[in-house]
Amino acid sequence: MQILADENIPYIKEAFSSLGKVRTMAGRHLKRSDLGEAQMLLVRSVTQVDEKLLSGSAIRFVGSATIGLDHIDLAYLQQQDIGFASAPGSNANSAAEYVISALLIIAERQGFQLSDKTVGIIGCGHVGSNVLNKLKALGVECVIHDPPLREKTGSQDYANLDTVLSADIITLHVPLKKTGRYPTLHLVDTHFLAQLRDDVILINTSRGAVIDEIALLKTLTTRPAMTVILDVWQNEPDINLSLLQRTALGTPHIAGYSFDGKVRGTEMLYSAACDYFQISPTWHAQKPPPPLTQLSFFQSINDNVAIHTAVMACYDVRRDDAALRQINQVSHPSAYFDQLRKNYPIRREWNCVKIILSKEKTILTTRLRNLGFNSSTTD
Repeated sequence: MQILADENIPYIKEAFSSLGKVRTMAGRHLKRSDLGEAQMLLVRSVTQVDEKLLSGSAIRFVGSATIGLDHIDLAYLQQQDIGFASAPGSNANSAAEYVISALLIIAERQGFQLSDKTVGIIGCGHVGSNVLNKLKALGVECVIHDPPLREKTGSQDYANLDTVLSADIITLHVPLKKTGRYPTLHLVDTHFLAQLRDDVILINTSRGAVIDEIALLKTLTTRPAMTVILDVWQNEPDINLSLLQRTALGTPHIAGYSFDGKVRGTEMLYSAACDYFQISPTWHAQKPPPPLTQLSFFQSINDNVAIHTAVMACYDVRRDDAALRQINQVSHPSAYFDQLRKNYPIRREWNCVKIILSKEKTILTTRLRNLGFNSSTTD
């Protein structure tokens, strides 16, 4: 079997070489002629997989190492009897860690405690529910809005949109839907923005087109107290540099880019492909050791200081923000944006770090454990 795979999917050759001959490619500019005689195509979100790409090809199975599916024409794949698998939830923890890191940074800058704020979570699937659990670990009051889930479950835990929009912080975790009962294309438009608090903190780690960027720019011009954190952009990689200048934190679509999340995506695709072609799986990822393995704190450490220190030691969003802001100094901004993603440094998730605390710190130990750290007490 011939396999064509995005070169940025980790362990791709090691994992799939047992299934066939693997050829790698850069995904964003993939064309029909690049497919050759490949029967399996493995992509990320930068590759549009539709009739234009696949018509007349030998592709029998498509795998996407992503949560989102807006780049995949599922109806066409089904029509052509082409197998498909994605990696739902693979990078949900990574994206949630990004949100917590970003919020702790803004809280420090603006001089408030997260536990004094209310967070509105729009979209409570894999990522949104992870964010919810981590915010609860920090003692933050949350309100959630997810009409499809409310309809599916019948639960009364979901608030209406007006209630969520009154929150101090709004974080978006919805798929990009252009049609249907609950479209999300330009969900954040002029009307949406007008209902927010003047000093709201707005975070988007879902898809760029969920926000009407023109409307957001106009709003930021007249309401400068608004704080915006953006990891996703409407016309990636050709992003709106004027909007970047207005953000408190801006990053190149890497919220879900932890090494662990990427590897989980590869593992999920490999398992699905083996199942589809009825082949016994033989590969298991061998991850390198994390750069940070253990932290310890004195008994006198303040809980909030300990949490902030632990999070920033593992992942500080400001590093990615600083890297993206260099885009104003390069000749080809869109190529630079892609390079930041392609050459993204290894970032490990918080559960790789063991935190040692004194036995009196039982509350802090629990909070850190619920955030995702491997925390324990010692005598």
